[in-house]
Amino acid sequence: MVIDFHVHVREGKGEIKNLLAAMDAYGIDMAVIHPIASENKVLGYGDNSFVGKLVKDYPDRLMGFASVLPYQSSAGDELKRAVETYGLKGLKLHPAMQNYPMTHPSMNTITEKCIELDIPILIHTGIINARTARIAYCDSLPIDDLAIRYPEAVFVIAHGDPLGKDPAMVCKHPNVYLDTTGTFARYVNMLPSVAPMCYKRMRKNDRIVFGTDANPLNAVSRIEDNIIPLRSMPVSDEDKRLLFCDNAKRLLKMQ
Repeated sequence: MVIDFHVHVREGKGEIKNLLAAMDAYGIDMAVIHPIASENKVLGYGDNSFVGKLVKDYPDRLMGFASVLPYQSSAGDELKRAVETYGLKGLKLHPAMQNYPMTHPSMNTITEKCIELDIPILIHTGIINARTARIAYCDSLPIDDLAIRYPEAVFVIAHGDPLGKDPAMVCKHPNVYLDTTGTFARYVNMLPSVAPMCYKRMRKNDRIVFGTDANPLNAVSRIEDNIIPLRSMPVSDEDKRLLFCDNAKRLLKMQ
């Protein structure tokens, strides 16, 4: 089984059947779909009910995360509703596109809500190309402080950098995971030895998950760009089984 932990959907932006067809073509059994809640619709469109409908329509192929704006007073209630009403399995945050730093006090409140709901938090890190998004808010370093402050929470570093500080955070924190989406595959494609180097630095193989950043408009290219380099990387079959399936299943409570 292969699980794509990081896929995006936007209502009115492509047909979900295109994503499913690309998943079939590259042997992906299940995708975790994410909205991005934003006050600026130019930067992203997020609707938890839309994700909930897709998950209900395709229960054997799709699972979903919710997205909220942590600094809004309704964020905790909306997240609880998304989890309990739509069966969504985690929280997606994108500080750069949602225009707040991870050091904002509201991160404490929303993290505590995720602990209460027993769901993981996937946080965008790395570079962002949207002109009005703040790259300064993409730095993964604040996740280190959050992981120390909230050992009961589970954090996923999206677009984790295998050559930066992210593997060290996985190494030191039992509650931190790394998501390979985009960055990992690019490095492995250029230099295959990056993969075993990263695994050695993490000292773990059970806290890394596979993702593609695909959406219905670009599913084929995004999936191909991510899955081919990682299928060929020089790590053990066990490492690949955990990466492509078992680690995600554990986070999603599928086992």
